[in-house]
Amino acid sequence: MNNMNKLIGAMFIALVLAFNLQAGDTDAKRLFISLSSGDFKQSGTAVAIANAMQDAGVKTTVFLNAKSVQLAVKSGSQEKFGPTNTSVKDMLKSLIKKGGTVMVCGMSAKFQEVKQSDIIKGASIITGAEVYGGLFAPNTQTLSY
Repeated sequence: MNNMNKLIGAMFIALVLAFNLQAGDTDAKRLFISLSSGDFKQSGTAVAIANAMQDAGVKTTVFLNAKSVQLAVKSGSQEKFGPTNTSVKDMLKSLIKKGGTVMVCGMSAKFQEVKQSDIIKGASIITGAEVYGGLFAPNTQTLSY
């Protein structure tokens, strides 16, 4: 597990450096993470990166679709993600408190019978037009998990 922590730490540093080396205003930088995986390690890594980028001053959006919709559901407990020692749900809450955005795919939510009242405070079930706005905002980089 120690090597996994080092690897994830190195990934965070590399991403922060990559964003800081880009020309332009730091405030204008955006990251859009599309997360469809229900895999605990992949989703944990994606949301940990989202928090690290938000901390670095990059306006970060996490778009939950397919199996990852369940990560934002209020009820139920989640396993702690080892490198951060917190659940993915709690990392999403932290991202929202820091000013990041958590979008939940409306179609995926409908298929899974998840309503707005079922998800964590600050996350929004959204439409395709809202995904478009986040994905194609100026100075946006994307990651997909």
